[in-house]
Amino acid sequence: MNAETIKMKLAPRVLRTIIISLAVVFGGLCLCSQSFASTNAYEIRGTPDFAIYQLNLTTNVLTTLVSAYPGGSSATLAQRPSDGMLFYAINATNGQVYRYNPATPSVAPVALTSTLGASVPASLRMAFNASGTLYYLPDTGVLYTINQVTGVATAGPTISGLGSGGDMAFNSSGTLYVVNSSRQAFTASLAGGAATSLGTITFPGGATPAPIGLIFDGSNTMRVQTQSPSSLYTVNLGTLAASSPVTLGGGTASTGDLGNATVPDPDLSITKSSGTTTVYQGGPVTYTIVVTNNTSAYAVTGTVTDTVPATVTGVTWTCAASAGSSCAAASGSGNTISTSATLAPSGTATYTVSGTVSTTATGTLSNTASVAVPSFLSDTTPGNNSATDTDTINVQADLSLTKTDGVASVTAGSTVTYTVVVKNAATSTGASNGSIVTDTVPAVITSVTWTCGSPTLSATCGAASGSGNTINTTANLPIGATLTYTVTGTLSVSATGTLANTGSIVAPASGVSDPTDLSRTGAGNNSATDSDAITAIPSVALVKSVNPTGNQIPGTDLTYTIAFTNGGGVVARSLVVSDPVPANTDFKVGSVTSSLGTTGLTVAVAYSNNSGSTYAYPPVSGGGGAAAGYDRNVTNVRWTFTGNLSQTPPNNAGSVSFIAKIR
Repeated sequence: MNAETIKMKLAPRVLRTIIISLAVVFGGLCLCSQSFASTNAYEIRGTPDFAIYQLNLTTNVLTTLVSAYPGGSSATLAQRPSDGMLFYAINATNGQVYRYNPATPSVAPVALTSTLGASVPASLRMAFNASGTLYYLPDTGVLYTINQVTGVATAGPTISGLGSGGDMAFNSSGTLYVVNSSRQAFTASLAGGAATSLGTITFPGGATPAPIGLIFDGSNTMRVQTQSPSSLYTVNLGTLAASSPVTLGGGTASTGDLGNATVPDPDLSITKSSGTTTVYQGGPVTYTIVVTNNTSAYAVTGTVTDTVPATVTGVTWTCAASAGSSCAAASGSGNTISTSATLAPSGTATYTVSGTVSTTATGTLSNTASVAVPSFLSDTTPGNNSATDTDTINVQADLSLTKTDGVASVTAGSTVTYTVVVKNAATSTGASNGSIVTDTVPAVITSVTWTCGSPTLSATCGAASGSGNTINTTANLPIGATLTYTVTGTLSVSATGTLANTGSIVAPASGVSDPTDLSRTGAGNNSATDSDAITAIPSVALVKSVNPTGNQIPGTDLTYTIAFTNGGGVVARSLVVSDPVPANTDFKVGSVTSSLGTTGLTVAVAYSNNSGSTYAYPPVSGGGGAAAGYDRNVTNVRWTFTGNLSQTPPNNAGSVSFIAKIR
């Protein structure tokens, strides 16, 4: 084996074609499998490049990922199956170990915290098994495992009989295969002991190249790479015959070993929304773009692009990343957005893009944002790599509403009249036909009616009048036009506190937008509230009943009861109840009662014998020719209450009564 030995590692995906990986000694290269895409591999090259490349196995084109990688010497390379992370060890005794994520190509390789160890020799053989253990096998036969955090190699069992050089790889069943530089093939146990010889690989035409790379591809077929020439062969495990050579170009140094791995493909997705389905001429538009790394195992750098249409001006944007993720730029401006974000597993980057819609824009506003993985990777779900938001562009009105009843206070039980004026102050292309006027009049106002009129500049009412507390009508308002609504009702006698009533106007459901719409912007002139202090009044209701009811014969005593209740908003003071004694009856002396319950009232009773002109008559038995116990002279009874009758149940009600006999 010459002094420019290079190691190459291929890491295939199950059901995919092979992926490669190489490691170098002196001026060689190491190619490691790119299992994100079936036609790509990774390569690490020592002297004179000291670079890590992506190799397209179809075209043999190399793309530089890292120039002058840390370590500055030849190295051996392997790829972790769980997340595609590359590890390379400087090909020297006690070599330094580094890690590098090819999915975030701009992030430089990072040295692990330690080296392999002072007694660990250089090696050209390094590979991951399917469970993610990193093995290192020098020619001494000692099988090391490398700590993927510290880089320290721990000696394990010894495998004997392998010879020198070549490469190691695990097949899909987890069996370790070794091919040495003399073309001899072996299987070996991770527990150590003598390797099992499978025989010698034969090459077309009797050639005897030195094998330096080994892999099992997605179909579990053995692939061997050789130096001088630098070719990739398919090997029949039954016969150990190599066939179908593929020339590996790229570089003048001899190439090295192969290794296998299974790595999930990256999956980036993007969503975009303005949060609305309509925008308006001259109005704001804000897009929220969320880029997500749906890959659960490793970080990925995504390129984010968004060409905002020219009809949106003054474009600015910001980026905020979730924990563990980062934005290449925190903000920017201009209609052409091209930036990137490095996203941790399941991480996100949220872009907020803001601008103003042109005053002459018409039709629809459509804007597409896209995200892409690095060019040498493949996204498993390309269908979610772009997102489009489409909004209808409305003309711009400027609607407003004022409302007043012209007073600062109203009295319970009085008539309330509101004047509501709606206006469209738009200056161009903003006619608002079908604008919706609403007013839910409080339930304490009854018998509500309204009219619409006083149009200016050809404004028209959707309806000329209506009734009921729920007003919902339309107005056709050309530019600069106004309409006046007059709303009238009666305030309840029991109303208290404050009377507040709000009217609103909004643009029609389609075709027109209003930048001063309170519901859209959070501050505007599309609604107005009139508030008045209510001057409360008492409201005492009387209910009179008689017992017994129906037709009665002469000589029957009738008990008349008057129930009173204060249903107003304040206490009733100086309450007086009077009642005439019915004609053709005689008042029963001493029959007056008062049931005052918890009202706290006291009462004085007086009688009139002159139809209520005065109340100074004392009833007497037999008065006016009545039978004993009755007084025909009593014409009226009056109850005068002392104290305040509350408006709050149960202290707001009581009753009084008297008896009269039918003559």
